[in-house]
Amino acid sequence: MKGNVRADGSPADLSPTPTPPPVTVIQGCADRGLPLDLPPLGMAPAPEEQAFLPGFAPPAPQGTPPFPMAGAGPYGSWSSPSPDERRARVWRALGAFVLAAATVIVVVAAAARGIAARMPIASAEAFRAMTPVNRASLLALRSSREDAGASAAVAPEGLARLQPPAPPPAPVTPPPAIKHEGYASIRGGVLFTPDTFRPTGSSYDLLLHFHGNTQLVRESAEVAGLNAAVAVINLGIGSGAYEDFYATPGVYESLLADIDRALAQRGLPTPRLRRVALSSWSAGYGAVAKILELRRGTEPLDAILVTDGIHCGFVPEQPSGLNPLQLASFARAAQLAASEELLFTITHSEIDPIAYASSAATASYLLDAGAGRHVERSPASDAPPHLRLRAAEGAVSKKLEKQMIPTTEASVGELHVRGFRGNTPEHHMAHLLQMASTVLPELVERWREGGDPSSER
Repeated sequence: MKGNVRADGSPADLSPTPTPPPVTVIQGCADRGLPLDLPPLGMAPAPEEQAFLPGFAPPAPQGTPPFPMAGAGPYGSWSSPSPDERRARVWRALGAFVLAAATVIVVVAAAARGIAARMPIASAEAFRAMTPVNRASLLALRSSREDAGASAAVAPEGLARLQPPAPPPAPVTPPPAIKHEGYASIRGGVLFTPDTFRPTGSSYDLLLHFHGNTQLVRESAEVAGLNAAVAVINLGIGSGAYEDFYATPGVYESLLADIDRALAQRGLPTPRLRRVALSSWSAGYGAVAKILELRRGTEPLDAILVTDGIHCGFVPEQPSGLNPLQLASFARAAQLAASEELLFTITHSEIDPIAYASSAATASYLLDAGAGRHVERSPASDAPPHLRLRAAEGAVSKKLEKQMIPTTEASVGELHVRGFRGNTPEHHMAHLLQMASTVLPELVERWREGGDPSSER
C-alpha cells in the first residue's frame, strides 16, 4: 500500500503508537512552584527546548532509570543522603560561614585602620568611646609604626593623644607681702622684719638676740644677708635682770607666741616657726642660760651665738676653778654642738673682770666640756672684715673704735671658739658692732645649707 512506504522509499513503521501514561495532577502544585508543563517521565524534550533547560542530560538507555529509584514521586524517584554526606554538607556550610565572617572582620579592621590614621583622637574619653575593633586597630597601628621605626614621627602626637590629659599646673602662690619698715612691740623688746627677710610661705626662721642696740642688731642681720625675723630684747644692765626674768617656766614660750602674733600683723599668714637662733652680747648671756635650762623643747632650737659674754663664779675646789652649776646648761649645749646637732659659736676678748670668771676662761671650759677632753687652741690666722654700720655711728666714737684682731681659735664639730685681742670697753663693744662679720656669717651659711625655710609649708 502506498501509505505503507515513506517518502524516501523505506518501509513505514506500522506498529501502534504508544500511549503516554496518564498524568496525575496534584492539587496546589502551582502554589508550590512545581512546573505543570514538564514532559512526561521517560520522554525527552524537544530539541528546541533543550537549550532552555539548564543541566539537561539526555535520558539513559532503554531499561535504565534516569536516576536511582529510592522512592516514587509524581515526577520520579529520589534517594536520601547518607550520614557521612550530611556531615560533609554541614562542615562545608560551616566553613563557608567562617570564611565569610573572617572576610567581613578583615574588611572592617582595614577600614578602621585607615580611618584611625587620618582621624585625630581628641581625648582619652574619645578613645574609650570607640568600638573594640577600632580601638584594637588603633593600638595595632601604633605598635606597627613603632616597630617600623616611625615612632619618632607619630609619638609626639599619636601617643600624646592616647594618654589621659595632664593635670593642670598647681597655682603659684605669691609670696606674702611683708611690712619691712618700722617694728612691732613684743614682751621686753621689739620685733624687726629686715629687708633680707623674704619668706615665700608661712614658715620662718628667728634670730632672738638679748642685750644690745636694736637698730644695730637689725642692720647687722641685713648686712650678713640673714633671711630671718629679728627680735631684740633689752631688760637691764647686768645679767641678773635677764636670769630673773626667764627663771619662770613658760616665759620663753610666751615670748615666741608674741612673735608669732607680731609677724601675722606684719603680713606673714599663719606663722610657723622653723628654726631659732639664740644670740647674746655681754650681760644677755643670762637669758640664754635660763632658757637653755628651762625650755620645754617644743621650739626648734638650732643655733646659739654668744659674743664676749659668758661668765660665772669661782669654786676653788674644782679643777677648773669655775662653778660648773652656773655653766651646766651651756655645757650640755656644747656637747650637742660637738656632735653637730646644733651650732654653738663663742667669741671672747681678753678682759679679766677679776671678781668673776672671764669670758675667755668660760670659753675654754665649754670647749673641753663639749669635746670631753682638753682641746688646745691654735693661733688664729685671718681677721674678719671690719664693717662700718650706720647704726654704730653714735655708739662709739671713731677714735675709740677697735678692730677685731683674732688671737686663738678651735672647733669641735659645730662648736667654735675664737679669741680676740683687747681688754678695754671699746674692745668689748667691738664684739657687738662686728657680729655681722664674725658670728652671723656662720648662721647664714648653716641655714642656707639647710634649705629655704619657706619651702616647708
